[in-house]
Amino acid sequence: MVVGGGWWLFRWWLVAVPMVVGGGSDLILIRAKSSTSFCSLRTCRTRAVQSDIADINPSYYPQIHVQKLVDFLHECSRERSVKEAKAVHGSTENGLFHDAFRYFCKMQNCGIFPDVFAYSAFIQLCIGLDCFDLGKMVHAQIIIRGYASHVRVSTSLLNMYAKMGRVKDSWKVFTNMTEHNEVSWNALISGFTENGLHLKAFDYFLEMIETGFTPNKYTLVSVLKATGKLCDAGKGKHVHKCLLELDMESDVFVGTALIDMYSKCGALSDARSVFEMNFISCPLNMPWNAMISGYAQCNCSQEVLELYVKMCQRDIKSDIYTYCSVFAAIATMKCLLLGRQVHGMLLKSGCNTMALSVKNAIIDSYSKCGSLEDVKKVFDRLEERDVVSWTIMINAYSRCFEWEEALAIFSQMREDGFTPNQFTFSNALVACTSLCFLEYGQQLHGLLLKAGWDTDRCIESALIDMYAKCGSISEAKMVFEAIPNPDVVTWTAIISGYAQHGDVVNALQLFKKMQQLGVEANAVTMLCVLFACSHGGRVEEGLHYFKSMKEVYCLVPQMEHYACVVDMLGRVGRLNDAVEFIKQMPMEPNVMIWQNLLGACRVYGNTELGEIAARKIISINPHDSSPYVLLSNTYAQIGSSRQGPGLRNVMKERGVKKEPGYSWISVRGRVHKFHAQDQEHPEKDDLYFMLDDLREKIKAMGYVPDLRYALESGS
Repeated sequence: MVVGGGWWLFRWWLVAVPMVVGGGSDLILIRAKSSTSFCSLRTCRTRAVQSDIADINPSYYPQIHVQKLVDFLHECSRERSVKEAKAVHGSTENGLFHDAFRYFCKMQNCGIFPDVFAYSAFIQLCIGLDCFDLGKMVHAQIIIRGYASHVRVSTSLLNMYAKMGRVKDSWKVFTNMTEHNEVSWNALISGFTENGLHLKAFDYFLEMIETGFTPNKYTLVSVLKATGKLCDAGKGKHVHKCLLELDMESDVFVGTALIDMYSKCGALSDARSVFEMNFISCPLNMPWNAMISGYAQCNCSQEVLELYVKMCQRDIKSDIYTYCSVFAAIATMKCLLLGRQVHGMLLKSGCNTMALSVKNAIIDSYSKCGSLEDVKKVFDRLEERDVVSWTIMINAYSRCFEWEEALAIFSQMREDGFTPNQFTFSNALVACTSLCFLEYGQQLHGLLLKAGWDTDRCIESALIDMYAKCGSISEAKMVFEAIPNPDVVTWTAIISGYAQHGDVVNALQLFKKMQQLGVEANAVTMLCVLFACSHGGRVEEGLHYFKSMKEVYCLVPQMEHYACVVDMLGRVGRLNDAVEFIKQMPMEPNVMIWQNLLGACRVYGNTELGEIAARKIISINPHDSSPYVLLSNTYAQIGSSRQGPGLRNVMKERGVKKEPGYSWISVRGRVHKFHAQDQEHPEKDDLYFMLDDLREKIKAMGYVPDLRYALESGS
């Protein structure tokens, strides 16, 4: 009976040969016929056959020494093994994994004995194909062949399991090794780092040193990456000390990793010190990119641009990492002119084939600078797009309050065959929330359920916020109650939802329940609680929560919290208390503080404090029309109409214009937008006719319109 090829034939080599060597006669290895020399045996094909059908020439059988035969077969197999292994290795190195797999199968089918080199090549093939099952099979063969204790093979296995995310298997291979070397330690530490087990990577780095092994640059790069992810400058300094002892600080790869580590830990002065001491004259862009990226991550935009200018002056080549950091800095600065200049330099230098990541960074930069024209121009010229490109576009239109267009882009993205990710959905939900478009929001929720993103914490919070702001607090509650272990963000979203609906009781009850469950409040949670107290008229309770921010929650109140307290006091007419509260603020009040006070002055007709608040707003932002309008309405509130025209004249003299108000409504999936005195809507005649008809009907029912604010509020 013939045994099948492939793995079974290979296993037969391992089992059948010892039986023959041991003197067994049940299996015959070679179908030798009349061959009398070892050379002629090279052409023979191995078979596993029953002894009763074997046709070996009995006259030659006694002349063949079994042990010599086995040794010869091993020698022939080794020659072919090296040849085929080189083919596997060469194909793998060039990314031709399927060709490499064919060579691998050929070796198996021919019953060739793989050696250490061959098994290392096989393991690289498994990594290239990302095939865990194939890797396990090769590992099994290695154990049977007795190579499991070989340091080269074991290190390759360790590396394979780590790259496939099987850290536990990787660690088992390491612990079962009879000996270790620097390469095996590097593979283990790198595996922990790449799989997010950064603390373990650092701990094994220390153990490696304690065991007497000297880290090389690959070890140091891996452990520096791990400490950077931990944001632990203390551990990073320990590694820094080790590499100083090894005199490796000036190595470009190690130094770049060191700069990156300090940047991620927020220790920019240490990062800059390493850069200045070792790489300020370096012609390679890696350390420059690390330093520029570090500044960009910490929003030090000016420093990013200064280093970029130095790179250009020294003819150091910029790459995608440089440009992504530079455009991120420009986006933070919101400097449109500078963004256009750098973009122009890129185009003039012939970088028409720049990476998509750079083009996405350019679009994002224009988006954050508020130039939809440039955003659309760059996006329309993209030869290829990815989900990031579309997400940036949706975000760009949302930033500019073009929410309907943002949703149209989302629909176009799906029509073009792109699958939205959690960030795309999050931006679409923001646009939907801003339009109070409940029906579309429900459709998005359905898509999220199908895509499996509904359990993402950011998405859950966005859904709660969307339903609450679209008027469906019941659906917001349903989403919240379906979350197994809500975090502070989701708790804050539902508290905010109830506060916006004026349900102060439920908002504060949820806050207390959150505390009972051990979830710590953050600054946003406290802002929502203060908002609830403000809109519910619970002043004393609100003041208590504000005071407890420092004493109980160890939170430093920000400008928004102070503005909320001013609004809370103003709503109940405690204007003098609001002024005293403003005077005690530890920071200079901004426009929001004075606007809240001025709004309260308008409601309660306090022109004296209203004038003070208005002057403060004008001094901070001279082109803001709100203080003029609010103060004018304050005078109208007390029946003083003489000051109104004077304020309007001042507005004209200073070139201050009031932006016309607008409203919108969604009907049958389309958003209709209406400006004050709108003359552009296609159905304006019918709309104005209906408005006039409604006005006459409510007058007939006894309604008297309040025209005190009409003149002063107009534009």
